[in-house]
Amino acid sequence: MRLLFSHSNYPSQFRRLVPALQKAGHEVVFLCRQKEWHAPPSKGFRLLPYKIHRASKPEFLHPYLRRFEDVVLAGQAAFRAATRLKSEGWIPDVIVSHIGFGSGLYLSDCFPEARRIGCAEWYYRPFGSDVDFLRKGIVSDDRKMRLRTWNAQLLLEAESCDLLVTPTKWQWKQFPEELQSRMRIVHEGIDFEGLSLLRARRPNLPASLPTSEQIEWVTYVSRGFEEYRGFPQAMQALHLLQERRSSIHVAIAGADVVAYGSPRSDGRTWQQWAQQDLGLDSSRTHWLGSLQENEYQALLSHSRAHLYLTIPFVLSWSLLEAMAVGCPIVASSTPPVQEVLIDGENALLKDFWDPLAQADALEELVKSSDYSNHLGANASEAAKKYAFKDSLKTWNSMLFGQ
Repeated sequence: MRLLFSHSNYPSQFRRLVPALQKAGHEVVFLCRQKEWHAPPSKGFRLLPYKIHRASKPEFLHPYLRRFEDVVLAGQAAFRAATRLKSEGWIPDVIVSHIGFGSGLYLSDCFPEARRIGCAEWYYRPFGSDVDFLRKGIVSDDRKMRLRTWNAQLLLEAESCDLLVTPTKWQWKQFPEELQSRMRIVHEGIDFEGLSLLRARRPNLPASLPTSEQIEWVTYVSRGFEEYRGFPQAMQALHLLQERRSSIHVAIAGADVVAYGSPRSDGRTWQQWAQQDLGLDSSRTHWLGSLQENEYQALLSHSRAHLYLTIPFVLSWSLLEAMAVGCPIVASSTPPVQEVLIDGENALLKDFWDPLAQADALEELVKSSDYSNHLGANASEAAKKYAFKDSLKTWNSMLFGQ
């Protein structure tokens, strides 16, 4: 079967799915705007880039429409790349696109006979999720109208899809009922088999980190440092923990950028704020930047306690991966987390806004190895349901009726 995948970034959530389908003998083309810095080689399938032909001109647009123009430009570029495939005689049987950012917006106009599966991550709402949570319930009329308009591109592409997919029940709940009825909850899947073995093997830590049996490693991982992933609260909690235990070393993996939400209003990055204002012990705080997958996984295997915070938003792959490794976890008691973790059973869940409670929980895990090992083992067991092999079975059923 011929399968066309479309996403602004390669490989994103299709990192495991595309190679598995190619290995099974299917012809795969991956349409993308750019490759992620950690992207694996595209072996056995074709990577087809598209290029935006001009920059958007926001000065001529209503502010609510600026995102929409970016989406249209991306959709136009992806359509033009797809027409090159069509001119070569390559016609897909199924198109799988990440909807809402434009890469699949016009693909049904190029290939009207292809079946469409759309991967939908988020539906914007002013209340009951990320926006009002961060603003403590105060949402301006302007923001309400802006958010409603931002859903336009997702709704437009969803209309052309035969089936919609979203990763978690929490994300599914954000969508209108009309879309929920056409959606399946299918997580992208993690390498559970490999991750679950790491705790016993304990690969070497990244070379930049000190090695000592006396060090108690506490980890924090996020693609970017931002309010959406509780960076300010996490750093305060880690600072409190360092003050209590001289053996604590904190390993922080991620880029000093804002992937979701807004930057600081004072012009500083969040890492600069943490280093300048919090008093973290520089000799015991290790800023690792973005890690390659093997280094990141090795780090998790040494973690005595892992801290994960998120507002009510998309759940991070990193939490499920930390669970699979068997890390003892302290996490925020927010809906996305509560879908996968239970307080006192496989993690300790604390209020997102309470760094003191988070520090207390981290200290409890570091001090009590039997209890933390018990929670870590239960977390790993809970992560089994997100194994990629099960995700692949569901995808095979959706794609081929197998």
